[in-house]
Amino acid sequence: MILSLIINFSILFTFIVLAYFLYEFFGGFKKAYRQYYPLFVGFCGGIIAVLVMTEALKLSDGVIGDARAAVLILAIIIGGPQAGILTALIAGLFRMVSTDFSVTTMFFGLNTMIVGVVMSLIAIKSPITAKNVHAYIWPCVLEFLLFIMIATPVHWYDLSNWLSMLMNVFAFYTTYGVLYIFKKQFAYTREIKKFADTDYLTGVSNNRIFREELNRLTNNRLAFALILIDVDRFRAINHYHGHLYGDEILKQLATLLNDYANDHNSLLTRVSSDEFYLICYDAAPAHALAYASEMRILLRDHTFMLSNFEEVPLTVSFSIVNYPDNAISPESLVRLADEIRQSKDHSKKLNSIIHTNQLTKNEIN
Repeated sequence: MILSLIINFSILFTFIVLAYFLYEFFGGFKKAYRQYYPLFVGFCGGIIAVLVMTEALKLSDGVIGDARAAVLILAIIIGGPQAGILTALIAGLFRMVSTDFSVTTMFFGLNTMIVGVVMSLIAIKSPITAKNVHAYIWPCVLEFLLFIMIATPVHWYDLSNWLSMLMNVFAFYTTYGVLYIFKKQFAYTREIKKFADTDYLTGVSNNRIFREELNRLTNNRLAFALILIDVDRFRAINHYHGHLYGDEILKQLATLLNDYANDHNSLLTRVSSDEFYLICYDAAPAHALAYASEMRILLRDHTFMLSNFEEVPLTVSFSIVNYPDNAISPESLVRLADEIRQSKDHSKKLNSIIHTNQLTKNEIN
């Protein structure tokens, strides 16, 4: 009996570790496959339910006690309602045929399916949280217990019956506690990574990510366009309105540009006070020029409103280079974009768009 309890707990713990680490993998690194994660958890949950049933406590002929209820609720917590339903179906079908097929095993299998599906449907309306998790596990465990007492010769005073219930409760709360610790730790890790990867003021990618991405693209020889976005006369804006209001303008500008970048297969980064770089993946010079024109119109039509309800007119200038057409190293690309911005003709123009292909070597120098 003790051995069965230990084995059931070990199986559940393995399920938690495997499923949640894969959740982090799918959620953080494989977004294209995230839609399949509930099905994966549901299938794994079904296999885990099968394993705990094979190592269950035998209460009487054809009647077993195991941590099935804990598996069902944990599958919903980790993978969502879809995972809970799939786990219930697999577990129920196996329960029907795990021993000699009979009316009793069929009822137990159907009961497993019904409980799992009902709990999953409830979780759609009221997702399981740390506050309401007790309202899911206890009804589930008690339903299994009462069903055994009503549908089988097992008596309420049978010690094995109550041990089965306690096994479910102990296994669930212990593994749920481990899951809670995992979630806290991964959330902390993600927060640290976010601070390391994003600009503290605007929330867009910072200079470190910008350099890493340029190195990745050039090392893999992937074509892209690089657009330097420079706020015109930002120093004067800061001087007139103050640095706090200048920060407000940069936040609004970053939000607009980042939304545009997300819609156009691009990455926005902030590299200095009023300078942003837009990395446009697989964008030819003509596409980059079109992007700059669209952003100029977007910013022209936007009203930059400060928290004191004062409107601030704002224009930006765009300098564009292409890899590998105009330069082949990250340093030379950045230097060339900056030289375009500092060129005699371009530096005096406001709200301008210049591609290096439009300038001669003398004009750049």
